[in-house]
Amino acid sequence: MPNSSTVRISKKAKETLHELSSKSGDPMLYVLDRAIENYRRRIFLEEVNRAYGRLRSDEKASREFDSEITAWDTTLMDGLEPSEKWTQGSESNKKQKRSRKK
Repeated sequence: MPNSSTVRISKKAKETLHELSSKSGDPMLYVLDRAIENYRRRIFLEEVNRAYGRLRSDEKASREFDSEITAWDTTLMDGLEPSEKWTQGSESNKKQKRSRKK
């Protein structure tokens, strides 16, 4: 059992939590954990977007960032022959990789 704490929530929040639990078949604790994780991710992405906006508002920093991204883009095909085609998850690519390792 995970550590537990008592947290007061509104009657409406408890009703919503109970409804979501009933609909999903998941325990209320799981529903609450997922809701908190989704909220954490949303806040994280909002912070990233604000930081990216600040970067783009600084002309010099934005150019430097673009230059670095361009440099990294040249590494995308490292280790592949020009004739090789890469499709993520493709079984033939997995076999090719295994045979190269031998």
